[in-house]
Amino acid sequence: MKLKTILCVAAGLFFMQATSVTYAGERKKKESKKESVEKKETAYDKLFKEKKCETVKGMVTIHKMDGKVYFEFPLNLLNKDMLLGSTITKITNNGFGSVGEKPYDPLHITFTKLDSTINLCLVNTNYTSNDKKIKERIAESTTPAVMKAFKIEAYSPDSTAVVFDVTDYFLSDDDNISPFSAYAPILYRRRLDKVFKREDSQITKIKAYADNISVGSALNYEISVNDERYYYIYKAPFTAEMTRSLILLPEEPMRPRYADPRIGIFIGGMSEFTSDGSGVQPLYFANRWRLEPKDVEAYKRGELVEPVKPIVFYVDNTFPEAWVKYIKEGVEQWQAAFEAIGFKNAIVAKDFPTDDPEFDPDNLKYSCVRYSPSWTANAMGPSWTDPRTGEILNASVYLYHNLIELVQNWRFIQGGPADPSVRKKVLGEKTLGDCIHYVVAHEIGHCLSLMHNMGSSSAIPVDSLRSPSFTQKYGTTYSIMDYARNNYVAQPGDAARGVKMTPPDLGVYDMYAIHWLYTPIFDAATPKDEVPTLDKWITEKSNDPVFRYGKQQIYYRIDPSSMEEDLGDDAVKAATYGVNNLKYLLSHLNEWVGEDDKDFRFRENIYNEVIYQYVRYINHVIFNIGGVYLNERYAGDARPSYQSVETEKQKRATRFMLDQLKDLSWLDNEELLKNFELRSRITSDLEDMILDGLMKRFGPVAMSADKAGKGAYTQRDYMKDLMDFVWNPTRQGRSLTDLEKKLQLNMTSFTIGNTGINMNRANPLAFSAENLMIQVPEYVKAKSREMYGEIPEHWMGMFTNREVAGHTGSCCQGEDVQGFGWHLSVTPPYEPLEHLYFEYLQNTLALLKSKANTGNSDTRQHYRLLIYKIEQALKK
Repeated sequence: MKLKTILCVAAGLFFMQATSVTYAGERKKKESKKESVEKKETAYDKLFKEKKCETVKGMVTIHKMDGKVYFEFPLNLLNKDMLLGSTITKITNNGFGSVGEKPYDPLHITFTKLDSTINLCLVNTNYTSNDKKIKERIAESTTPAVMKAFKIEAYSPDSTAVVFDVTDYFLSDDDNISPFSAYAPILYRRRLDKVFKREDSQITKIKAYADNISVGSALNYEISVNDERYYYIYKAPFTAEMTRSLILLPEEPMRPRYADPRIGIFIGGMSEFTSDGSGVQPLYFANRWRLEPKDVEAYKRGELVEPVKPIVFYVDNTFPEAWVKYIKEGVEQWQAAFEAIGFKNAIVAKDFPTDDPEFDPDNLKYSCVRYSPSWTANAMGPSWTDPRTGEILNASVYLYHNLIELVQNWRFIQGGPADPSVRKKVLGEKTLGDCIHYVVAHEIGHCLSLMHNMGSSSAIPVDSLRSPSFTQKYGTTYSIMDYARNNYVAQPGDAARGVKMTPPDLGVYDMYAIHWLYTPIFDAATPKDEVPTLDKWITEKSNDPVFRYGKQQIYYRIDPSSMEEDLGDDAVKAATYGVNNLKYLLSHLNEWVGEDDKDFRFRENIYNEVIYQYVRYINHVIFNIGGVYLNERYAGDARPSYQSVETEKQKRATRFMLDQLKDLSWLDNEELLKNFELRSRITSDLEDMILDGLMKRFGPVAMSADKAGKGAYTQRDYMKDLMDFVWNPTRQGRSLTDLEKKLQLNMTSFTIGNTGINMNRANPLAFSAENLMIQVPEYVKAKSREMYGEIPEHWMGMFTNREVAGHTGSCCQGEDVQGFGWHLSVTPPYEPLEHLYFEYLQNTLALLKSKANTGNSDTRQHYRLLIYKIEQALKK
């Protein structure tokens, strides 16, 4: 029994031991298997294993290692609307672009996923519809285009994001994010040849924020710059460090405000496919900041209320210290316009923060006023917008250092005759500060979405510009978005009487434009519901020239009341005052600055600028000959769409131009010119250019007369005025001057050339701005600020907000429509005038023969030459 018991106990113990061993073995196997699973490397682990990796986390996590950059892209950001753009952070030569500058408009992009690929896609927002079915088909017809495809390298550990290598894209020579802007000063009328060196380019930095990220790329090139004559740069090494920014567009888009062509604002747009039978309609909306009151009820009660998000401009800490105060004033003077519509502290200027580690002027969260140590004599104020709504997301002002020389020269030339305080080489700090203040305020106006209004100054009677009371209240113009810098109408002694020599801080039109653009309309539920109110605000002012929008004429010159740099409502009277001032200035220039200008550099520079200024004055006048006033018009507006310049004003302009031909000797000021380098005789060249400009006005005169109706100034009238002027010395029987002989030779050639030739057939260049404007001689340009690659003011004005080039035609397939288009296709009507020229030729021949023996021997020989030319022409 004991034995049995012992055996049973032994068996039990054995069983328990065996079971224990079995369980332990199974546990070891399971633990080993678990450890094996835990130690198995993932693709994510392999990617970043044993490598030095810099990682930043934000909207997208970015990894930088071994010269490569990876996006760890959250899946919940796929198909989201974003902007991708570039900012210059460093550059070899700032003639190609300045630090802080954004050479191109940003790309509207999105990331999509297909199988194991992430696609960077360009979004098309050119079309829309309120009809659900149409909208679905639009989406199918405008699917985002793949710009770059990336292979998915791994998933994040929690599988919420994908990792892909973006190095090749950010180290590529992609024109859409290139450092080379088409509007770079050094490339004006020049060509760039470049070789991209991918193997020498590098990723420099990565940054990530809650709503945007950036990648720095140092791009290396070999570049050459040339024109038809020679190379300016030849196979030189070039590096540009670019910050490529990716910003998430607002989840809830801003409600757009529909644009109106009768007010000068930058626009975006799209085509709307309607289902109500009206077909496809262009839909334009205004670019503007999202300005909403913090306290809506207080705002409605008429109280001043701060906006939810003010407009803040950060001022570069590298500006000369003396500039900073005036830059900030130029920004914040716009507060007055916003206060007038109920907003307090709507726009403010701040220094670059020194205690904020997150601040980065290249980060799209920050709008800045940037400094460029450049020869370029200019400034710019572009902005970036949400293409879906026109919301301005970021804006910049670039101030190029040499704008100081430009504003000082203009203040000296345009204001010096009337204002003794500016008759010096270097302006005092306060005066120079006022100039900087104006430039910044003008560019901030662009950043707020205001376009140039070249018609504002033409609403002011010329004589009012010599009135102390008027100018103290209104300055030189009703809008600082006009080019009306200084009061060149004011005469010597006027400044002492209290006449203001400069533009206003803000003009009446500027206040009106901000009111139209930014005043909330709370009782409107949709953008279309706002339109009746917006329309009323413009229509009720349509009979007041103070509020007229004079569109800048970029590709043509037809309207003489919308010219750059002009003042007042009478171009002849204003130019007469202006020319008198230029004569006064040249006669006193040695006296004013002689002791401070031993090398004559300043005086030669001023002399060149006087020529520029004189050419501006005569261009203001000559475009009245055959001119037509243009207005954007809706039904019910008081102003007509177009109206020919009055006959008497055209005749006065013709007489002024002809009188200028007789009185250019003041430009050949020997007391000045004998101290300069050897140069051509400017008066001879200007005589030719003025006469050539007058001969080109026949087409515009024909078109203007056709639109004027009864009492028009016709081509016949114009030809008679020219012929009378040219041949009157001969009728008087006196000896001719060299100028009179040259005019007669040119007029004879012109008349012969148009006898039997149809000079008036349709000509697409008939109103080309470049073709019709009197130009400054090239040798003057070569000795002036243009030698440094400056883009001329009239050309730069086209692009001070680059939306002009990108959006005005996008909503109508590149075709211009009335109001928002830049091209104006107009050709003069055909009127057969060959017989008239033939008659003039015969009459001229008869006159010459009757006066062949009058005047001195030189004059008689001149007549014999003309008689021979005409007789030979008539024999053919």
